[in-house]
Order: sequence, then C-alpha cells, then structure tokens
Amino acid sequence: MKAHYKLFLSLAIGSFVTFAGCQDDEVVDLVKYPVNQPAITIDGAEGASKAMLTAVYKSDGTLELDGLVTRTYTFHFAASPEDATVTFDIINTNIPKENVEISATKVVLPAGSTDASVTVALKDEDFNFAASNYDATTYELGVKASVEGYKIGTEPIESKVVIEKEAYSASCYVVGENGNSATFERAFSQGTIVNPDPISYTFKMKLDKPARKDVKVKLATTGLGEQFMNDITVTPAEIIIPAGERESADITWSITDDFLLTTADPETYTLVVTASAESEDPVVGDNKEENFLTFNVSKVFRNFGYVSDKVANWIELDKTGWSVELEPPLRNGNLLIDGKGGSTENSVYRSADWWFVVDMKSEKTMTGFGIDYYINGTPSSPQKVTISTSMDNETWVTQGAVDTPQSANHYFQFFVPQNARYVKVELKGLYNRYLDVTEVYVYNAQ
Repeated sequence: MKAHYKLFLSLAIGSFVTFAGCQDDEVVDLVKYPVNQPAITIDGAEGASKAMLTAVYKSDGTLELDGLVTRTYTFHFAASPEDATVTFDIINTNIPKENVEISATKVVLPAGSTDASVTVALKDEDFNFAASNYDATTYELGVKASVEGYKIGTEPIESKVVIEKEAYSASCYVVGENGNSATFERAFSQGTIVNPDPISYTFKMKLDKPARKDVKVKLATTGLGEQFMNDITVTPAEIIIPAGERESADITWSITDDFLLTTADPETYTLVVTASAESEDPVVGDNKEENFLTFNVSKVFRNFGYVSDKVANWIELDKTGWSVELEPPLRNGNLLIDGKGGSTENSVYRSADWWFVVDMKSEKTMTGFGIDYYINGTPSSPQKVTISTSMDNETWVTQGAVDTPQSANHYFQFFVPQNARYVKVELKGLYNRYLDVTEVYVYNAQ
C-alpha cells in the first residue's frame, strides 16, 4: 500500500511540473476540428463517384445503354455544430437541356445532419436523341455541389455519369441460302458435262444496321481465267439495298460449264465471289470476314449422283424374268430381285467388297437405280458404289463411282438416261461387319 502511494505521488508531481513549464501565451489544443470534406455515393456505382456507361447501336439503328443515366447522388458529411447549405448545379455535356431534370438546387442541412441527396434525371430515360449523331461521342450528366458551413471545404464537389457512345457504322455482308460456301460436282462424259442442273447459287446482301442512302453492291469473281468472266450471270444485274432497309432482294450467281471443257482431265476449281458496297452514306463499309462466297467446283468422270430418296417421277421396272450374277463364291443372286426387299428379308452378304450384275434380258432405258440393305444393328451398306453398264456383258461403260452414307437404302440418279441390258454394281468399304443386300431396283422416268 505504501509503494502504491509513492508511485501516485511521483506521477502527480511530474504532471504538475510539465504543465507549469508552458509559457503564458501558449494554448493547450485538446480538440482539433478537421475540415469537413464529404464523401459521395451514386446509386448503382458501388461507392464510386463516377459511373461509366456504354451506348451501342442495335440492328434497327436505335441506341441501347448498358445502364441507367438517371441517378441519385448522396453527399455524406460529418456532423457539424452549425447548419450547412448545399447548392447543386447540373453537369451536362452534349445532352439537350430540355431532356434533363434535377430534384433540388439547394438543400439546408441542420446542425448534426450528415446526408444531402439530389436526383439528376434523363427524362423518360430516353437516350435516342443521340442516335442521329453518327460520330463517336462522350456524354456526361451529373451534379456539382458547393457547400457553405462550419469548416466545410470550399472546393466544389463533382459526381457524374459518363456515357461513351460508339460511332454508327453499317457493315455489308453476304448471306448464302445454305451458308457462304458451296460445292458443285460436275460429271464429265464423252466431252460434255452431263449434269442437268447449272452451277448456280442464291444469296442476299445484308447490312447489320440500316444506311441513310441506297447501298449498291458490286461482285468480283476470282479463280478463273479472264476469258470466262463473260460466262458469269448475276440476277438482278444491279444489286441495291434501299435506304433504311437491311437486305437486298434475292441474288443469283451462275456460270456456264465452259471453263470445265478446256481439257478432258479431272479438275478442281475454287471460285471466290467478293462483294463490295458503295454508298453516299459514309458510315457504310464491308465486313471483310463475311463479304464473299466460296464455290468449290470439281469435274469428275461420272454419269450419276447419289440422292437420299426416290425421285418423284421414277417408275420401277418390272423384274420378271431377270437374273443376277454374283461374284464367286456368292450364290442365290435371284434373292436380290424377288420383290421382297426391305431391311430384314433374305439377302446376299459378305464381309468384304463384292459385286453383282443384273441382266434385264433386253435393252432398257434407266434414269435411276436403288438398293436395299439388311440392318444388322446398323445398316450393312457400303461406303462407295461403282456402276457400269453394258449391252453384251463384255464391253462395259463405267458410269462412275460415288461415296455413299451408311443407310438402309441407296438411290442413284443418272444425269441423262442410260440405255443398257446389263448393270454391274460394285460395293466397296464396310460400315459394319458386312455388305448385305436384300433387293435392287431399276427405275425409268414417268
């Protein structure tokens, strides 16, 4: 107890000496009042004093903002012993004054109050006044607060929404009826192309956004010699996307087969049709990644093509009296013409490539040929079919070969009718364990 008393007495004496050492003109500053500088929050800005928005043009030419321009701004003060007056002025860059509203221009904060709020609004949240300005532009809307009061900072305080609007551009591109590339296989026989259909493709020219003036489109084709350019036909001859519209009418590009007849050899060509847009509206340009079509044209020695189903006007020839020769050691070829067909009936099969010859007993005119396959879990069809024809079973004309999908049926259409007594079919490549045929058919046009 005595020790504690001595310690207290020593501290008290020390404190007295320290205080007594101050000069008479010195003031002990026990409380220092800081300058009352407010913080600012904007609704939806996660505590920041500035909010950034982006305005982009939609496909119809209207503007779309990624957030609200109208915001409530709150200025947070420390409690003050006196009233404070907050004066609000609108910050506005490039927005028409008549489109802007403010909820208050002056707020009096009573002593002890801490928050002053004001709302600056874009009327109806309608930003489309800026749509007709096609240049990239920055817009600002916010508030500047000036405060008078006890120990309040004298510098105005600003908070705002900044809108970066993109420049308007109308990009021109090609949209084909089945994509922007196509493959054409042309069958060559005895010096001519036997495909009945022409090399032709339909497409449209489109804009991602409307233009203010008509857009004219020109096409240029590469991949051919200059002597064949006059063999190209474009319909309509003048391609236009009207002002305010986003697409042209249908366009058809076609070319004759003459470029394929300069040699008797198989050939492959890649033709590229490139579109270029012209307009008095300076916002129009080309989408360099989508302003072209690519056509792959192959010349092959084949007089028929694979089709996924029977052609509507085909008539099946009567097979009465016909016979079928099979590649040895296969037997019972007449199972292929017994009329029972389908995917589950009696069949001829082998776990390797094989061929058969149909003898129609007299000359027939053919426009199509069909085959049914047995389904053994999956269709037992070949990957490739070769067809040849003959009048005497000795001299054969190869009509060509075609790759075929795995399917319960295959149908083949001759580009021009073929006259023959014998038809030889070679099956090659397995999708499963067998090549398994249940029926064959020969068709003529009605």
